[in-house]
This record gives sequence, C-alpha cells and structure tokens, in this order.
Amino acid sequence: MTDIPATPTTPTASEASGTAPVTLLHGPGDEQLLVGVRHFDRPFLFSVALEQGAGSSDLWLDRGRIGKVRVAEFRRLAGRVLLVLRNKHFLAGGDPAAARAGAESFAQSVVWSAPVLREEADGVAVVDATGLVLGDHDRVAEHLAEREQGAYEVDEAASFPLADRSRTGPSGTRLAALVTFRGPGLGAALRTVAPDPRALSLVQHLRFTPLPEPALPARRYHPGSGGYGIGHEDHALVGTGNRQVKLQPRFRTAEPVVFQVDPAIPEPLRTAVVEGGNWWREAFAAAGLPDAYRVEVGGPGFDPYAPGVNSVVWVHRAGRGWSHGQGLTDPRTGEIVTGRVRLGSQRADQVRALGESLLAPYGRPDEAERLAAVEKLVLDRLRQLAAHEIGHALGFMHNYASTVHPKPSVMDYPAARVRVTGDGALDLSQAYATGLGPWDLFLVAHAYGEFPDREEDEALAELRSRARESGLVYVTDEDGHGPDAAHADGVPWVTAGGAFDALAEVLAVRDIALAGFSRGVLPPGRQTGELEERATLLHLLHRHEATAVARLVGGVRYAYGVAGEAGTGTVPVAAADQRRALERLAELLRAERLALPVSVLEALTPPAIRYERTAQYPDSRAGRVFDPFTAVAAAASLVAGQLLHPARLNRLAWQHAADPGIPGVTALLDALLTATWHRPDAVPAAVPAGGAVQRTSDWVVLRHLLAAVGDDATHPPVRAELRSALRDLAARIGSGDAQEREAAEQITAYLTDPASVRLDPLPRIPPGAPN
Repeated sequence: MTDIPATPTTPTASEASGTAPVTLLHGPGDEQLLVGVRHFDRPFLFSVALEQGAGSSDLWLDRGRIGKVRVAEFRRLAGRVLLVLRNKHFLAGGDPAAARAGAESFAQSVVWSAPVLREEADGVAVVDATGLVLGDHDRVAEHLAEREQGAYEVDEAASFPLADRSRTGPSGTRLAALVTFRGPGLGAALRTVAPDPRALSLVQHLRFTPLPEPALPARRYHPGSGGYGIGHEDHALVGTGNRQVKLQPRFRTAEPVVFQVDPAIPEPLRTAVVEGGNWWREAFAAAGLPDAYRVEVGGPGFDPYAPGVNSVVWVHRAGRGWSHGQGLTDPRTGEIVTGRVRLGSQRADQVRALGESLLAPYGRPDEAERLAAVEKLVLDRLRQLAAHEIGHALGFMHNYASTVHPKPSVMDYPAARVRVTGDGALDLSQAYATGLGPWDLFLVAHAYGEFPDREEDEALAELRSRARESGLVYVTDEDGHGPDAAHADGVPWVTAGGAFDALAEVLAVRDIALAGFSRGVLPPGRQTGELEERATLLHLLHRHEATAVARLVGGVRYAYGVAGEAGTGTVPVAAADQRRALERLAELLRAERLALPVSVLEALTPPAIRYERTAQYPDSRAGRVFDPFTAVAAAASLVAGQLLHPARLNRLAWQHAADPGIPGVTALLDALLTATWHRPDAVPAAVPAGGAVQRTSDWVVLRHLLAAVGDDATHPPVRAELRSALRDLAARIGSGDAQEREAAEQITAYLTDPASVRLDPLPRIPPGAPN
C-alpha cells in the first residue's frame, strides 16, 4: 500500500485530526463568502454534492448526489491562495526523492485562486471564496451536453453563495451556493422538469474533508471479494512488482457506523427502510462486530449533507429511475469517510404498479385482501432496496449471480417471484427474500473482519476459499449487463433457481395475469390511458427470464481471481443446455406467445386529454390508439435482439468450431427461422389476429438478421453464415405469398447493395428496470 506522498508541512496525527482545511468566516447576509485557509500544502478530500437537484431520471442530477471525490490542497504563491487538485491515480511512494519524482511526473490542476485579503494572528489567510463556490466543479454543463440537453454555462449574474447553508465543523467544511446554468432550453429532459429550461438553478455544496488521522490500516482489494476496488499506480514499484495498488473501501468501526434515514420518507415506507438497512447488523455481528453498525431515523435537526453524516436521502424525480449508494473515500487507505444513499421515491410506485397489474384488485369482492398483498409487496421491496443501496455505501459491488446461491444476496437485483397456487391464483406473499444471504455475510467478513491473531492475507484467502467451496458465485456489473454479456449466471432481475424453470414459471404467471386483466388494475381515480402501460408491463413480464435463457447460448462461466490462485479459466455452457435454450427461446417467437388476449385489447384506451404517453408505453404508428403491431414487435425483439447480437454470434461460432457438439450459428438461425418464416404448422385459429402477429414476429427476426449482417462487430466468417442463411431464406420464400415475396426481394437487394434498402428502425422495447 502506498500513501499520498508527504509534504514538508504534513502535520502530526494530533494536529490534523478533526481540523477543517478551510473555515467559514461570514454568515447570512454577506455579499462575499469569506473563508480562512488554515493549512497549506496539506492534502484533503474535495468533493461536490447537490442539495437542490434537477429532478429528472434522465439526468441523474439528484438531490443528494455526490460527485467525483478529488485530493486537493491549498498553496500560497505571490500573495495568492491556490486550490490545487493533486493526482490521486498516478504517484510514487517511498522516500522524499521518490515522492518528488512521482509528483513532478504527472499533471496537477489549479482550479481556482484568489488574493489574500488579510492574515489573521494565528496564520489563517482570509480570502474571498465567492468565485470558488460558483465554479462548475462537478462539470454539470458537460453532463448536460453529453445528455443532449444543449450547451450550458454558469450564469454568474444569477448565481450566489449561500452563507446560511454553509457550515464548518470537526468533520470538515461545506460551502453552499446557488449556481444557475444558462443554455438553449431545448433538451427534452430539462423541458420536462425545469420551470424555464433556459435557466437550470441548482444548490451546490463544495466539501472540504480532512484526511483521517491516524490513517486506517489499508486492506488490499481482491477481485473476487465482492468489494469496490479503488486505487492508483505506484511508480515507486517499477521493476519490483505490480504498480497497480488496489484497496478495499470500508468504514472505520472503532465507533459505530450509523446511517440516518430521511424523515421525509413517509410511513410505513420509512420503517421498512430502517428495517431493511438494519439487516446488515447480522453480518457485522457474525464478523465479531455486534455494535459496529446501525440504521436509525434522523432526528428533528436531520441534515443529510452535514460533514460526517451518513444519510439515506429521499429523492423525487420525473420518470423511472435508479437509486444509488455512494461513499466518500480516503484514497490513501480506502477508508469511507461518509456514506450517502439516494432512494428514488418512484420505486414504490413501480412496485405497486406491478402488484396491481398482477392482481387487478380494484372492484373485486376481496379488494382489501388483494390491496394488502400489494402493500406487502411494496414494503418487502423497499426493505431489500434499502439494504442493497446501503450495501453500496458500505463498499460492496453488485452480485448478479446470487440466484444460484442457497439464498440470494441483497446486492443482487431481485425479481418478484410470483407463484401460482393450486387453484390458479397468483401468490405474492414471498415475492422478495427477507434478510441477508450467505454472500452478504461473506462481504462484511472480508471487508470488515478483524484477525488479531492471524496474518490478514491468509485469513482473507481462507474466507474466499470457503465461499467458493460453498458454491457462492460472484458476477458483477460489467459481466452482467447488456446483450453482449457472456456469463451464464450473471443475469440481474431473475428469481432463484434455474433459468428454464424461472422462464416457465413467469410465463405461467404472465398468462394468468393477462387473462385477468381489466380496469381493476388501476386505482379508480386514474385515467384509463394508463391501462396501456400496465398491459405492456405484463406483456413483457418475462423479459429478464428470457435474457437468462439467452445467456446460455454462447454463454460461459468464469471466476474473478489473481494469477497465483488455482482457477478453471473460461468454460462454455454445456451443449445440451445451449440446445435446450434455443428451443425455449424460439417458442417465444410464435404467435401463441406474442398475441395479447382480446379482452386486453378491448380494455385499452389512449391517454386522456392533458396526459401523454411516457417511455413506459409502447410506441404507436396507429395514431393515438394502442398499436398491437409495435407491442408484438417489442416482445419478439426481446428474443431476436438477444440471440442475434454480434458478440453472442461470435462466441457461438468459436465454441462450435472448438466443439462441434455445441450448436453453432447455423443451428441458431435454424431455430429462429423454423419458429418464424419456416414455421411448419399453421397459427391456431384461437390466437387473436394470429396471422398478423406471426408475420410481425417474422419481420422482426429478419430485421435483426440484417442488422447483424451489416454490423462491423460481426466477424467475417459469422457474416458469411448469416448471408448464406439469408440467401437460402430468400430462395425458399421467393415464390410464396406477398409478404414472403417482399421479404425475399428485400433480402436479395440488401445483400447486393445495403444502401439501396430502407430498413425499419429496430423495435424499441419499453424499459423494464429498475423494478
């Protein structure tokens, strides 16, 4: 482990502990924000947080957001004070000469300076920090541009320091300001939430946090530990070892780690958040730290932004959005100085919509009983969500493979497991697991466990070994998200058990819920246009389970580790499972699975006046009314888009070349085309508009096939197989009905000259996460 290089003025532990690097001098009503700089050439943590957010799920500029944490220091030069950001990613430890070489080799950044106005008797330099607090230190303008909101910049005439919201204390100083960003106001997200989208005004906090002294002993990060790894390159290790220094973020537990829950969360949701957050107490107790952690409701003077306060903040947004857990971390040691959780209030509405859509409770004789089941579903999910996001703030990553564990981890993304009772009803009573899983106990033991009588590295290696032997698989973000992800077990939003059983179970639930669909899925006072959204939720209810089965095709399994450990490398999914997966997914492209019941279609109306379709609705090319074609296309694209992604096709081709027993690209195409264009049997007459539904699915598969052929990410040998299959398809259907002849002509023209063919855009699938 390498410390931030020391400077000649580095204080002793007793001098530095609890000393803010800058002190607020003026109070409310002052035109300038004067501060006293107490220490120079001494590193501290510099971060930006938002008190007033934008309120858009598309922008993520939320109330409570903490931006990137930097290492900074104040310096004096020619009668001025400079704020300098130090390079925390590239440095060199060791003796003064080595530290100097590291400091002079990589760039630093002077982000602000101001003249010294006066010098106090105790050596404090007084400066006007107004320009500092009005700076765009979190790159909000850049953030808005990246999200296609337009070019914005700080409007200094409409930006002001807020001395009454600024504070200095033993844990650091925060300087607040109202910062207004001026821009064109044409971005859709800002037009939705800002009263005048040409002027976005946010309340920004600059935080100056002293580095903890004495430093917490660092714990080395292991890629299989489930923790966040932070670190830097230590160039003092050149020629002697790995320059990469990775540390496990964790709180100091000499004093209890306390998270305060925002009193703004209404009951009974607030109690559920406290209960779920306190699940982690079991893990700390099991690690020998029974009094090291707790969650409680913030008191009357609750200040979620106060330095040193670990908070769970209630955040409102327009649109579907995520919750977040973050930590402000000392880069020298990995010590988490402050934890911050943002819980999106709309998550309760999303889960409630799921429960109401499944049970259609309103207007039923047992309405009260069904609504109680929906409310329990919401509270159970809030408990799990609180534990999950606080887990991030404690230093832990997602584990998307925990559904193969004896009990899922709270660090997984859970799906509501709805069961079908013996009489064909839907049971939501055990939709979400309660309490921690064995992976969560391991996480705390590995990050926070103390080993006074043993070598730490040896004890941690033993913990990891026991976890592996007990079947605790770990797959995190980069290997769990997106159609190019390859790990067969790392699929979020699925229930415990095998992928095939989970898909069969959710399809049975989907059938029952769609059969029972009515206006009773909506509270009586809601406009009936929302029925489209609820119907879409049920129509695509199997989206994540379909993803889990698709992950088996061309899928692999592997584990994170280091070279000095035993391992198996990357192992393909068994051939029999890959063939079975292709069969199950092909069935989802048949009209019988894609068609919506007549009773659902007859219940739908367009959004009422003063209401709009949101992203949760399917697109419509039928004017204002529901468009079954686009709904069917979205459901078909769940499968076709997964299986025909270039990364999956490339993996499958190589696996088949290495082991002919594994189905190759040709076998995948045969399965898709046999379910669609080559379907050997007629669509059952009982399927509503069955012919149109099947043809829609056929065209979706063809569109994805052409996209894969035209994608540069598809390897040439794979493209050759795709082109051969398309030529065969064109020859086979070229003398068929009008639809088939049109498809054959399009295929032939595209293979000859892609630019000559106008292809429809790929179907948009309404979002299904977060759940």
